[in-house]
Amino acid sequence: MTAQLLVASGSTLLSPFAASLLMYRHVLPAFMFAFNMIATTRLGELACALQAIRVPANVSVAVCVAFRFLPTMGREFSAVADAMKTRGIALTPKSVVCHPAKTAEHFLVPVIARLGQIADELGNAVVVRGVGASAHRTSYYHLRVRAIDVVCLIAAMALLAFAVCLRAGVL
Repeated sequence: MTAQLLVASGSTLLSPFAASLLMYRHVLPAFMFAFNMIATTRLGELACALQAIRVPANVSVAVCVAFRFLPTMGREFSAVADAMKTRGIALTPKSVVCHPAKTAEHFLVPVIARLGQIADELGNAVVVRGVGASAHRTSYYHLRVRAIDVVCLIAAMALLAFAVCLRAGVL
């Protein structure tokens, strides 16, 4: 609502704020879901569940690698920001606005270089664990679909159908 009011005002100064609000409105729920999933789900359980529902191996490997990569990415952002503080370079909103190229050079370049190395290491770890092998993988975890899982799935599908109908103007 606030973002729509800012857009309707026609002010070119308020447009970036409106765009930011709209972006947060759409992106924040996905980040909240991802954060909750990463905080509460073990990687072995996720791999076992994906295998149980017959997700192709290359897709489940990609999901598991991304699952491991996201927290690592957050730690790397923090480490580079700490290194910048140590060198006396502040990462503040003012420095981003006043010197965007210098901020990108001091922050984004080291982060991207380090994340490239980490992605390579994760890829090597996946190969070493034998993901491409044709043999059936065993798991430490034994997962079963329980009644509460079915109820939650039906409720989620009902909410999705309701949202689609609402968006389409049927309801």
